[in-house]
Amino acid sequence: MLGSSGRAFGQGVPDSAGTARDSIRARVAQQLTTVIVTPGTYGLLSPVRGSAQSLGREAILTRPQLGEDLFRSIQRLPGLASSDFGASFHVRGAEVDQLHVSLDGLELYEPFHMKDFDNALSILDVRSVEGIDLVTSGFTSEYGGRLGSVLSIRSRAPRTDRMRTSLGVSVSNLRAQAEGGFSDGRGGWSLAARRGYLDLALRLAGRSDSLSPTYNDLFATVTWEAGPRHRIAAHALLADDVMEYRVKDGGIASRYASRYGWVTWDADVTPTLTARTVASVGRLAWARTGDAQIVSGGPRSTVDDDRSAGFAGVRQDWMWSASERVILKFGAEWKPARAEYEYDGVRIRRVVIADTIARIPTLVSSGRSVRGSQLGAYVAPRLRPVRWLVAEFGVRYDRTTWSGDASMSPRANVLLTLSPATTLRLAAGRYTQPRQAFALQVQDGVTEFGRADESQHRVIGLEHRLGRSALARVEAYERRVTRQEPRFINLRGDLRVFPELEPDRILLPATSGRARGLEFSLRGLGQGGVDWAASYAFARVTDRVGTTDVARTWDQPHSIYLDATWRPQGGQWHFSIASQAHSGWPESPVRFVLDTVKNSKGTMSSTVLTVYGPVTALGTLRLPWYHRVDARVTREATFGRWHVAGFVDVFNVFDKENPAAIRYKTSSANNRITVTRIPELLLGWLPSAGITVEF
Repeated sequence: MLGSSGRAFGQGVPDSAGTARDSIRARVAQQLTTVIVTPGTYGLLSPVRGSAQSLGREAILTRPQLGEDLFRSIQRLPGLASSDFGASFHVRGAEVDQLHVSLDGLELYEPFHMKDFDNALSILDVRSVEGIDLVTSGFTSEYGGRLGSVLSIRSRAPRTDRMRTSLGVSVSNLRAQAEGGFSDGRGGWSLAARRGYLDLALRLAGRSDSLSPTYNDLFATVTWEAGPRHRIAAHALLADDVMEYRVKDGGIASRYASRYGWVTWDADVTPTLTARTVASVGRLAWARTGDAQIVSGGPRSTVDDDRSAGFAGVRQDWMWSASERVILKFGAEWKPARAEYEYDGVRIRRVVIADTIARIPTLVSSGRSVRGSQLGAYVAPRLRPVRWLVAEFGVRYDRTTWSGDASMSPRANVLLTLSPATTLRLAAGRYTQPRQAFALQVQDGVTEFGRADESQHRVIGLEHRLGRSALARVEAYERRVTRQEPRFINLRGDLRVFPELEPDRILLPATSGRARGLEFSLRGLGQGGVDWAASYAFARVTDRVGTTDVARTWDQPHSIYLDATWRPQGGQWHFSIASQAHSGWPESPVRFVLDTVKNSKGTMSSTVLTVYGPVTALGTLRLPWYHRVDARVTREATFGRWHVAGFVDVFNVFDKENPAAIRYKTSSANNRITVTRIPELLLGWLPSAGITVEF
């Protein structure tokens, strides 16, 4: 276990011969705590001790990425799927909300800007981050409340020797960061702020409509070394979004706010017993109003959505180094929460009644208040009975009051060192995910919490170092969703700001599901100034509806990712290129029905009705294969105490047309239907540039 400064717990200052022996034992046991026992673990920005599967800060910052975004910088790891528009990603087919995201020990909920546009950017500047650990499945018992995967983020510890300032400007945002120390270096502070203006980037991409999104975020930290055994840090993370968008067929005005404040206390209670305490408060707010012309020739569908959530929490994690071969992890957390819902929507549907076209309005309204708490506790011993074997066996208990859920989750992780160059990791366990207090689909008429979803993970991973030049990994996994609540989805994958109003909105009555796959990855270790990585994944993710396996909307049977960066001698220039290709996403068949109706003159004429579904047909059709190449050039220079870095980035270098969905235009004549397929395209060629000055 590490504090946010990277200092290992358990390394206290000995004050006698006895405590000195304890300290030596603790340092030896610390090697056991840093062993990575979970398959599918990736360390980003700073290396993960115990695993060579890591990407350093230089590799991350010089990779092609849109918007200099924390989440976008890692989207090409094996097993991840995402769209061009969004920073959020699906790990091994799981939904976005099945990813547990934490920052310095605090869980973050929906940590994205521009939620109406597929979570376009994350709310944390990548330059404020020291390290990221992504665990794609089979994570250990200290994490609860999620079915899929874990993303743990550690902020950069402030430099305390002198004040440092960083200023940056790019096509998408302005950013400023400052840090320094006080009390002779015992205390430190840092402040990072961004102001975004994505409307400029969208104009460069050829968008000339009224879309005008703005966002800002701020992250502040103060740290204090309260003696050789105690470190205290206070954090604040604030984010806001404002967007207005008006076109002929409708418009939206939205505002979002995220507020987090928390204090962490890392303590070496004794040389062999360490603890971390996190106390937190937070608030989220959502507001959407607007209208859309879903049905031509009729009234507009409307939405007025105003929600908020408040939460707090106390968490403690303990680790006891019983011996050089045994450590014990245990902890608990309590999180009271509340949520307020105020939703009113009117949806217009076009139907034929007798021989008349009717536009039927449906009112969806919900005013609801939710109060309750979540309790979690875990215990997990880790053992090294022999030099080549490390095993961790844990069990977790979770209870959620607003849904009445309570569960026990046993988990096991094993590491076998087969040779100095080869390791085998295995994981198996049970995972549960209750609904968050603010996550009811009230926009679809859902007003009650269902039971928690449950899944079982089984993972096996083999990692082998090929001399000093490359590292190879192969992993097989299966995630069985043994219980899940029905949910509403859209059958098409194009971008909609009011997805609940669309005619392809449908209930997916799945009660179970399955994700399985095989991943191969190969990564160079930076020989000759070239960093590179390549991966291929075969995967399927389905939901079970009755006796039918239905493909999830992010099912990618085949995906290939390639990254390469060349750093010429001297290291001031970086030339990077990235390519990705994957199977087309599932599409739902669309039926067109010709009917005869009375027109405005009272005579009979033909009309075409579009019928989406059934949901069990999702995936019987697929979009074309997706392919994209990105490139980035980075130049760095140092002038005394000044460091300057600039970049030019091109997204979709060859302007490849990748459809997100297919739109259909219909007409009829002589009792025949004519259908025109119109691809709804993802992002095309998009240049960006930026410069950062540090001093």
